Amino acid sequence: MKPMNALRLPTPKPNSPENVPALPLVLALVPVPVQSEAIMSAASACSSHSARLVATDPALLQALAGAGFADTFRIALTDEQGRLSAGELTRQMFSRTPEWVSLLLATRNRVVALFGLKQADLHIDGDTSSTSSSVAGVPVVTQSEDQVQLGFDDKHLDFRIWVRREPGTTELSAQLTVTTVVRTNQWLGRAYLAVIKPFHRRIVPAMLNRLTH
Repeated sequence: MKPMNALRLPTPKPNSPENVPALPLVLALVPVPVQSEAIMSAASACSSHSARLVATDPALLQALAGAGFADTFRIALTDEQGRLSAGELTRQMFSRTPEWVSLLLATRNRVVALFGLKQADLHIDGDTSSTSSSVAGVPVVTQSEDQVQLGFDDKHLDFRIWVRREPGTTELSAQLTVTTVVRTNQWLGRAYLAVIKPFHRRIVPAMLNRLTH
């Protein structure tokens, strides 16, 4: 019997994922196609009881023309939460922040200070009225019973956050979706987006999960 040949592992190609840096800041200067987020959402197979990535509503992309990044997370609400307004759900979401998220946000704020951008604050003053002008320091752009739009324009990038309450049906409970859309204005904005994206992808689902559990 001939001896078995030693197992040979394939040599990674120059452009394979094994050779790509963890945070390629130079590549981040190229705008990220919004369509790639829809591909990611199609691969999501998480339980409806946990926050999951879903496709972004095209109408929201048009609201911030030229946006280079967008994502949407969704979670099922309890029967009691399904009767609350979008404004109340938004404020509850920001007020029930896990401790590790607060620490992560503090790290994020130190990073963004290097870029000269505004810092975020998760402190909630308890105002849940429909006339409140901001949530966690972020201005309220528009507000209705079913939707709150937050955001502002900065010198490096503009962003909007939509918090939507979607009514339930006989077969499906009410849902809460959080959509983030970002438009970068210059190369520094794209570099900044590459730095904070990992924070964003952890913080938003964690806040939604904390809200409903």
